[in-house]
Amino acid sequence: MEKVEIGTPRKINSGLILLGLSLATLMTSIDTNIVSIGLPIITKSLNTNFSSAQWIILSYLLSITVLIVGVGRIGDMFGKRNLYLTGIAIFTFASLVCGFSSSVYMLITARILQGVGGAILMAMSFALVGDLFSKEKISQAMGFLTSMLTLGIALGPSLGGVLISMFGWHIIFLVNIPIGIGAFVIAFQFPKMKVTHAKQGFDWLGVMVLAVALICYNLGITFSEAQGASVTVVSLLTFAAISTIVLLLVEKKVSSPLIDLTIFQNKVISGSLAISMIVYAMIMTISIVLPFFLTDAQRLSTVEVGLLIAVGPLATTILGPIAGKAASRFGNQAVMIAGMIGFGIGCCLMTTLTKNSSPFDFALRIAISNGSFAFFQTPNNAAVITSAQPEQRGVISGLLNLARTLGQTTGASLMGAIYAYFTMAAQKAHSGEVHGSTSSITPAAIISGVHGTFLVVTVAVLIAIIIGIFTLSQKKESSTD
Repeated sequence: MEKVEIGTPRKINSGLILLGLSLATLMTSIDTNIVSIGLPIITKSLNTNFSSAQWIILSYLLSITVLIVGVGRIGDMFGKRNLYLTGIAIFTFASLVCGFSSSVYMLITARILQGVGGAILMAMSFALVGDLFSKEKISQAMGFLTSMLTLGIALGPSLGGVLISMFGWHIIFLVNIPIGIGAFVIAFQFPKMKVTHAKQGFDWLGVMVLAVALICYNLGITFSEAQGASVTVVSLLTFAAISTIVLLLVEKKVSSPLIDLTIFQNKVISGSLAISMIVYAMIMTISIVLPFFLTDAQRLSTVEVGLLIAVGPLATTILGPIAGKAASRFGNQAVMIAGMIGFGIGCCLMTTLTKNSSPFDFALRIAISNGSFAFFQTPNNAAVITSAQPEQRGVISGLLNLARTLGQTTGASLMGAIYAYFTMAAQKAHSGEVHGSTSSITPAAIISGVHGTFLVVTVAVLIAIIIGIFTLSQKKESSTD
């Protein structure tokens, strides 16, 4: 394949680059879930219903998921820096429109546009790290950038709650304006790299087929939470599978594919992407299941639950840069596998939680799980980016983010269903009946549900570890050839 972006970066302030990338990453990460805390107020303010209001969140996530690989490819073809600046401008402008929206339809439209900017920023941020930092410093830069991603997820609900209570729901969008302007000013100073426009077309057919597959999959998984295996859900997931098969056939035949399927022959890339989907799906169990344990089994207040759950993202944020330094010293794959082992141990320890477990017992377990997750997340991202050719980093960064979002979407639905199954089975075994109200589920049944769910998580992480070891062995073998 002809290279589309070449050039040698001049001597630059790496700290300034990292600051610009971090601001944009933090901004998009916060907006992933900051809206959820204000959804009830927005629903009342715009005089709409929940069915319409939930699209305020879903439209943003769908927009990012559908576009992230395509914009990564555009960055590879025509230059990442200018596309990154465009993404910041789109996201900031869309945030302004969101903040001044007077109807739910205007807000949803602006959120779709915001998702376009978010997709560009997420796809380009990791790719730019690969282009602008030396190979020795990529892991450390990834560690810091990954910490911003996690920090944004942790800050979203709490920051949103504070801002809304003080200024109203509009502020959760308008707060992006100064951040976006600051990120744009800094990113404008990124070094310009020579771009050779490749004499090849953009794979619009591949983009459209991928979009159909992702929309159907995400809607199917989302609807399954309320509808189960309904005709609608089965139809959507079936069409997603068919679209995926069509995509593979299309990508094999077009001269300039959206996704060059040969990249999956690289064991590091294909293995890391597979592991990402598994691990990100499993990490969702902590935020989906454990609040039920704290609220309904231990009878803790909302504030206490929020503080204890926040220990996890805080541990990931703090340890992210440390994980980057460890990866630089000991290698990405070794640290990645060690992180997964620690994550698996933390999840296994969740199966020993009881009604009488102290807050310290809980905090220790979630700190081990999420802290170890940082040692997976950072080197995994670095391993994928450093294994990619410069002209492929945009699309591979998009695939990396796609694996994360698909894993989170799948985990939210799948692990929620598994928890419900174990809980209801325990309730039925204890009382001989299953009540429809969640408030009638006994603490014993909830604890059994937590234990069963995290046992499944532990097994899934073990599978991911095996894949990681296989990937590592392939890396060693290839290095000796």
